[in-house]
Amino acid sequence: MELMGRRSSHSRCIELWPKATFDAQVQQRTAHLDPFSLEYEKLMRRLVAHAHALTPDAEGRMILPRELIEKAELDTDVVFSGRHGFFQLWSAKHWAAALAEDEEAES
Repeated sequence: MELMGRRSSHSRCIELWPKATFDAQVQQRTAHLDPFSLEYEKLMRRLVAHAHALTPDAEGRMILPRELIEKAELDTDVVFSGRHGFFQLWSAKHWAAALAEDEEAES
C-alpha cells in the first residue's frame, strides 16, 4: 500500500495517509477553486508541497524522508496515534506535551 506522508499543519507530528484517501481529501478541498487562483495555489502549497509518496520495500518497511523526521523531531521513542482515515507519528516527548496541553485546556 502506498502512503502519503506529510508534516501536520497543526501539530509537531507526521501524518500518514493512504494515497487514495489523501488524493480524495485534496480534491474535495480544492474542487471549488479556480486552479489559476492565488487561493488555490496557497491551499495546494499547504496541503501537498511537502507531501511524500512512501512505498514499502521488499520487507514491508517504509523509509521516512529526513525532512519529515526532523520536522516532527522523531527519535527512538515514537507514538502511533490513529485518526479517522489516517494516522500520526509523534515523538514521545511532543505527544506527552500535547496531551498535557489538551488536559490543561479542558480544566
